[in-house]
Order: sequence, then C-alpha cells, then structure tokens
Amino acid sequence: MAFRFTDQHAMSLVGPHLFPGEQVLFRARGFEKPWYAYVFWRLGSLLWKYWLVVATNQRLVFVQHGGMLGGYAAKRHEAYGWGELDRVTLGWGVLSKKLKVGSTAKRFGRSVIIPRGWMRGNFDAGKGMADTWAQGAQAHGSLPGAAPHGVLPARV
Repeated sequence: MAFRFTDQHAMSLVGPHLFPGEQVLFRARGFEKPWYAYVFWRLGSLLWKYWLVVATNQRLVFVQHGGMLGGYAAKRHEAYGWGELDRVTLGWGVLSKKLKVGSTAKRFGRSVIIPRGWMRGNFDAGKGMADTWAQGAQAHGSLPGAAPHGVLPARV
C-alpha cells in the first residue's frame, strides 16, 4: 500500500496502458467533482473521482485511481487520440487550475481540477497538455474550420 503518490507510482499506473514506443510527455494528478458531490457538500470530498492525466506523443490517457486509504490503486482508464479532441484548455487559478477536455464526436467532456501541491510540476504539466493539443491542432489542421454560410466545397 502506497502512502505517497510519487512520480514512480504514477508511471506504474499508466505503464500498462501505453502502446509500444509511446512516450510520456506530461502527467498531472487531479480530481473531478461529480454533480452529486455538490448536493452532499459536507461529504463532497469523499465522492470526488481522482484522476491521473497523462499526455503522450499519440494520445491523452485518463487513469482513475483510489485515494490514500485504497493505496492509490487504478480503477479504470480512458484514452483519446489527439485528433479526437476538440478542446483542451487550462483555466486560471493560484492554488488550483481546471483542465477542460472535450470531444463532440465522442460525446465526451471532462473537467479535472489540478491542485498545485499534489504532484511535482502539476501546473506545468497541465499547461504542457493544453499547448501540445494547440500545436497539434494548428500543425495538422485537426480542428475543422467553420465554412462560411452558403459556400459549397470546391469540386475536384
């Protein structure tokens, strides 16, 4: 049972879910507040979902893990390719920032709150994830541009 969440523990959680040759670029640890956590505001922190968000050179991986009493064991994971995502932004904050990730095609949206002291370099990792997605969207044109109203595509 782990008593601290370290970089080595983070890599042990994400390692089984990586493809051969896939490189980890950034990793950040945070939590998500489900809607029902706001209803039970006194017990809300017991209902949070803890996430390890890992950006690789091919995709963005979310690994849900337990808390300290559960030994930070992995529960489930989700992975999305960079081209599948429509939005990866990092909000503003002094003690915590909100990483918002979304895809309309996959009907997926997640808002992970990244606190400053939960892992070394948490804020820098969140900023790196948003910048990586933005650079990939510009370079590869993965974001569809809005066509002007009434304009048909050119014939080839």
